[in-house]
Amino acid sequence: MKYLVSVVACCLLSACSFGDADVEFTPEKGEERSYQLYSTTNITVNNGQRTETVNTSSHQLLRYKVLETGQNSRFQVHVDYMNMRDGQGSGVSSGQRADRNPEMHAIFSQGFEFTLNLDDGSVKEFTALNKPVWQALLAERGAELEQELKKLFSSSAFLNTIPAKAGAVVALPAYQGHANAKLTVLQVTDTHVLAKVESDGEQAKIYGQLMLERERGWLAQLALVADAPFERYGYKGTVRSNVIMLPQQRQLGDLTQRLGFDYDFPAFEYQKQPDFVQDDINKTLGLDAVFAYDAGYFYQQDDLLNLTYHHDFSGFKPEGGFSLTDITAHSADGTVLPLQLSKVGSYSYPEQDGFHQSVQQNLLIGWNAPNDLLAQVAEFRATAHYHGAKLVKLNLTPDPSKTVSLQYEDLQLELSPIPDKPFSYLLKSRGGADKTWLYRRYDGAEGAMVHYLSPPATGPDWLTSAEQNMLALASSAQYETITQFTFAAAPSALTLYVNTAVDSGELTKNIRFIPTQDYAQNVAYPPAQQQLLYSDDMYASYDNQPQPSTPAGPALLEPQIVAKYGVSMLLTSEQAAVCTLSVVDAPKVNGHTLQWTNTSASSNTGFGAGLDKFVLYQLSSADGIRRNFYDINVSSTLACTGTPQWQALAYQPEQSWLIDITQLPNLDATQTVADVMRRYRFLNAQNLPLAPAIQDYGSDFYQRPFQQVLREQRWFVLAGRAAKIEQLTISGEPVNKQWVNIFPALP
Repeated sequence: MKYLVSVVACCLLSACSFGDADVEFTPEKGEERSYQLYSTTNITVNNGQRTETVNTSSHQLLRYKVLETGQNSRFQVHVDYMNMRDGQGSGVSSGQRADRNPEMHAIFSQGFEFTLNLDDGSVKEFTALNKPVWQALLAERGAELEQELKKLFSSSAFLNTIPAKAGAVVALPAYQGHANAKLTVLQVTDTHVLAKVESDGEQAKIYGQLMLERERGWLAQLALVADAPFERYGYKGTVRSNVIMLPQQRQLGDLTQRLGFDYDFPAFEYQKQPDFVQDDINKTLGLDAVFAYDAGYFYQQDDLLNLTYHHDFSGFKPEGGFSLTDITAHSADGTVLPLQLSKVGSYSYPEQDGFHQSVQQNLLIGWNAPNDLLAQVAEFRATAHYHGAKLVKLNLTPDPSKTVSLQYEDLQLELSPIPDKPFSYLLKSRGGADKTWLYRRYDGAEGAMVHYLSPPATGPDWLTSAEQNMLALASSAQYETITQFTFAAAPSALTLYVNTAVDSGELTKNIRFIPTQDYAQNVAYPPAQQQLLYSDDMYASYDNQPQPSTPAGPALLEPQIVAKYGVSMLLTSEQAAVCTLSVVDAPKVNGHTLQWTNTSASSNTGFGAGLDKFVLYQLSSADGIRRNFYDINVSSTLACTGTPQWQALAYQPEQSWLIDITQLPNLDATQTVADVMRRYRFLNAQNLPLAPAIQDYGSDFYQRPFQQVLREQRWFVLAGRAAKIEQLTISGEPVNKQWVNIFPALP
């Protein structure tokens, strides 16, 4: 019965459609409602020897269609997308071929139908639309199936009335098979009724929140957590299940990714942000900046298909609205493939390089093996739309004695003092949906500690933090964020910025989306991802260790004794390009001469990692085995042609990621890529050196001759957009420094 969890999910809508004078369920013939649903079930069983846990999950796009209205209304439930995993390597997926699970594929691909008695709330005549397979399933395990359906569709799961009054309580004798459940109305607005359902028995307990539309009684959204004992085939244990159901039009992305994220952001000290001129950043963007290129790229992450486009504007800008229409999939010969996409989210944001990109997230729908069809796609074609936005400045004056409120259009802001915490405030932002929202810039909060808080707990303490977040998402029809500020002293003013859509007309362009690898091979398009040259820069934000430092002048470099019997010297990458370390006089050790060896970890690196910003040399035997020495003297020298300095070039490439090497003075293309990257650097807008674009090369990329990685023997492609190009120059007199290391004998 592992697949019955999907039947449960399919029927939750009808099980939460209530009717009374205030909330009367009045569907209209032909009406359709679409939902995204995600559920998980964890079964923990003790078999007498050990405890085992089985985890299952189900992700669906459901579409409810009203066939007939009246006392006995008829509904169809269509499963447009489903990915169900049972934790044991099997399951049902709409993306796969029918032969992977033909019985379940045959049932879920056609959907279900049921009749609902609106007077008493009873469900009648529930059946799959594929009648032959459904009858065969009933004949095979009808008793178990009927038991599950009776629990799901018994009249005790429905209510005839819900008082439209906050605090009203209604008994639920056996809600979803749980005794002594009750429903409590939490909030009543002009548009919705929010209620909680709970039962807290000695063994089984449930808690959930659901929201109903007041006008016609349809379910808006719900979240439910259940924890109950489990006994089957002589095994005993517990089963804990979560389910969340939200309207698809909320466009919250893939719920499996959103609910799988459970992270508490730590507090941080807010730094002063770069100054800007509001009129400049609010200037209307033209078609050439928004849609400069005829193509974007696509890739699949789990079941989520991302269509991504890079714009040609950068810096601190309002984030506009991006959408795609008329999407069609095409094979290499131009044939239109019957691949259908369902949009679940979209967003625009500045990438690491400061340039903005937009993404539309989609799920592949239909039961015609869309995963196989996707493998045949050479490109998607679509009409891209972009609505401009602006930043609106708002001022709030913190008041230690009361809450200060402010509203801009449908966005509500509240700044409240925290009792018994001097100089501490909570900023709440709600409403606005995806057209108006609070930007995370707070002028006047410099030096304050800022903490982005999770939604406040709304359920009992036996719920996990992830379940609390799920409930918070389902209990509000509006976006809400909570930010805590802790100031060092009484704040005088706080300037906030609202990102909001403008009324000017939209920009449109026909765009192709090609596979990421094909996109990266075409130098006409900006890089899909920025890569930095130095590993130290790439991982600096993840590494709390202090960065090494070394004198800028080579004459000031000194060897460092390592554990009494070794010696090393740290050089910058620039110094390593103009300096040579040599052993002048030393005895052989175990028959091997001594030398200075580059021990940097990534001197020979592959895709996705950079060169080293610092180069560590260590005295070692020529075979690389010995690095500790006893009772010998070693004479070494450091020879540098001068002091390295970076000098900016006047050359500005027409396409900032495509470098014409004929414009780089004194470049020797026979040198290795690493040598060239140490003598020229290509800085992004943040003044960080960019790495080359590494395509179809092995781990020896940086050790290859530079001329081998060029396009058409002339073009050098960067993994990012260069704002400035610099050449390493040498100034001052040559440096020749000699010293002797005296290693003591072993005690």
